[in-house]
Amino acid sequence: MFQGNGNERRSPLAGIADAAYARLPVGAKEGLRMLGAMRTRDGRAGVAKETREKSWKLADDTMRAVSAGMGIADVRALFRGDPPVEKPNPRYKVFTNAFFAHIRPRYYEKSSTKFTHTFGLGFLSALTFLIESVTGIILMVFYIPEQDKAYQSMVKIIAEVPFGQLMRDIHRVGAELMVIFVAAHMLRVYLTGSYKHPRQFTWVTGVILLIVTLGLSYSGYLLPWDQLAYWAVTIGTSMAKSAPPKEIMGYISNLLLRGGDTIGQNGLLRFYLLHVILFPVLAVIFISVHYYRVSRLHGISLPASEEESPDPAVRKAAKERIDYLPEILTKELMWVAIGVFAIVAFSAFAFHAPLEHHSDPYRTPLHTTAPWYFLWIQGMLKDPWILPMLRGLRDTIGIDLVQFYDSPAVQGVLLPTVVFIVLFAVPYIDEWWEKFRGQPSSRQGKNRKLGIAMGLGAVVLASVFSYFGTPFFAVSAPPAVEIGQTFIPEECVLPPIPLLLDDCGHVRRMGYDGLPTGTYDLKLFANLSPDADKFQRMLAQMQKAVEHEVTRAKETSNKAGLADAEGFFVVEDWQKDLKKITLRVTWTPQSAADSGVYEKILYLHKDSTYE
Repeated sequence: MFQGNGNERRSPLAGIADAAYARLPVGAKEGLRMLGAMRTRDGRAGVAKETREKSWKLADDTMRAVSAGMGIADVRALFRGDPPVEKPNPRYKVFTNAFFAHIRPRYYEKSSTKFTHTFGLGFLSALTFLIESVTGIILMVFYIPEQDKAYQSMVKIIAEVPFGQLMRDIHRVGAELMVIFVAAHMLRVYLTGSYKHPRQFTWVTGVILLIVTLGLSYSGYLLPWDQLAYWAVTIGTSMAKSAPPKEIMGYISNLLLRGGDTIGQNGLLRFYLLHVILFPVLAVIFISVHYYRVSRLHGISLPASEEESPDPAVRKAAKERIDYLPEILTKELMWVAIGVFAIVAFSAFAFHAPLEHHSDPYRTPLHTTAPWYFLWIQGMLKDPWILPMLRGLRDTIGIDLVQFYDSPAVQGVLLPTVVFIVLFAVPYIDEWWEKFRGQPSSRQGKNRKLGIAMGLGAVVLASVFSYFGTPFFAVSAPPAVEIGQTFIPEECVLPPIPLLLDDCGHVRRMGYDGLPTGTYDLKLFANLSPDADKFQRMLAQMQKAVEHEVTRAKETSNKAGLADAEGFFVVEDWQKDLKKITLRVTWTPQSAADSGVYEKILYLHKDSTYE
């Protein structure tokens, strides 16, 4: 129907339909349009094509949002190792749009990525710090830093918390690996001359990170609050007490670390706060500074032989760019996977951090030492070289330095402080030495023979002094006590080499089921048959130790050793799932104060694990 003016006359229902259609969401309108188009074959083909295009665009836009700039095609090319599909390279957008990618360099110089140049030690140091942070936060949830509850919370972590023992083992392994990686990284930087201009301040931040790493590891030693932890920290803090002037600096250092004359609640809380707040914060700050300088200012050093090569082609090839995506990223992911798997597997199957008896300030375990990375300081206190030389100097020309040197303040505080001051000054001393000799700056080993020799000599000297700090050097108890300590130590002894199990003695390692009940005369095991079992071989070792002391007594006319010594080993069922083990040594007394009898007793539970 038409009105007089020629326009089509619309019914009221059509107007209502138009109004309702106008109110529909965009998606509903699109759906109605597509339904209308699907009435014909060409319409259905067009709808299918349009759907594919829109779905691809939606997926591509989603991928660009997730990947911070790369579409599906470029992500696929990235994982396949193909060159980028789009131009300009969309992979560079990631470094602008994504936070974690933004802190990484877009490319590395080819030779700086060689494994034989860096060994990935800086990356592994950062990885172990991340592992320590994660496992430390998990352990923090269950740990209570109170003198009366710390040990009980450790027992709960080990016995009740799911995977609690594994978390503690991973934390311990990660801590020792972090010290190893950081120290090895610094040694690598020193030997390759990578501390030279323009990396002097980067070296300084590295020394600070080494100190922070040692502080992180050492401050965590006290937290289990067992005998091993208590006395290892007591030995270390006793050196700080000797800091000169003792009445001022020594007193202040002792008060800051221990919170009193001995370690108690105040000392435990101080070490806890150092371990979970101060040192982690310092680590994050200086890792950030160190990483910024390496990634943004000067990059990783190139191998000196290539960087200083007279051949321009070699220098050009060394500086060839390698994009972070995907080459470097895939390598880093590989090392993360290998590193995490190795640490977890080692902690689960090969390493066990034992929990010793509750701390007792009135009973010092025999052969207690500082952790392995501080043994060199403890070894200075037993130095067999310098002190005799100073005594000879005094006796020959009258210069007496013995009183100055022979003190914990000098050997335990001043000399280690000087060592770290020299570490800080290494790049500046090296720069001065080159200017003094009129030499051009060079990182090549052939031009740094003296510096490399001094560095390797320092490593050897530190290793020797670390040996001096162990119980194997210049430490001895009465012979019978030493036999007992060898086979049944009071507490597990810290190993002088990292990542080794604490030495808990032969008897504990045998385990509950490996110790059959009975009384055993050790003389009967002097000559074993080839098919002797593990228990019999342990008894034979005990007999050899006894015979050794008998031989010493004969050779020294009873001035040393044990005259006519005999040994007995007794295993008794004491309670349900509990055995009493007694090692008894008897000998002929040589004085009225000599009892002629020594007994070492151990109670071993069925569920004890010391393997």
